Amino acid sequence: MDNLIAKKYAKAIISRIDEEEFYKNLLILNSAFSLPKFKDIINSSQIQKDKKLDLLNSFFERINPNFTNFLKILVKNSRLSYIPQIFKELEKQKALKDNISTGIVYSKETLDESIIKELEYKIGSKLDTKIKLENKITLDNGIKIHLEELGYEISFSMKTFQNKISEYILKII
Repeated sequence: MDNLIAKKYAKAIISRIDEEEFYKNLLILNSAFSLPKFKDIINSSQIQKDKKLDLLNSFFERINPNFTNFLKILVKNSRLSYIPQIFKELEKQKALKDNISTGIVYSKETLDESIIKELEYKIGSKLDTKIKLENKITLDNGIKIHLEELGYEISFSMKTFQNKISEYILKII
């Protein structure tokens, strides 16, 4: 249900002329949600709604009246806690609109930016789309690329590689 609400807001934003400004503003607010005290203030029923709106508007140098109206709607409907979900859904829809697919590269070590760029280019050319990869660290010995939106997963594991070599050697003998 929550995701459905976020999708509706994101769909409305993506169709706007000033969607890029909304995106930048939501990016700022989304980063504030990483602070526990900020979440406590937003979720508190003891703090008046107009004070919450003032807090949110204080994040911006120039206040866009359309974005303020959007925040007023969220405040009125007690949906400020949906901002991270709306932002995430807006990112997805924006990427879909721009023909960009996002993915995650899981590796034991942090990969160099040039390697990530090369992977993005090579995979993107094979799949005929733009790819944006993010590197995440895991404990596994190997590399795994996961493109959820496209339904692709590519992995290379040293253990699997060693097992296949062992099988090959045993077949030869």
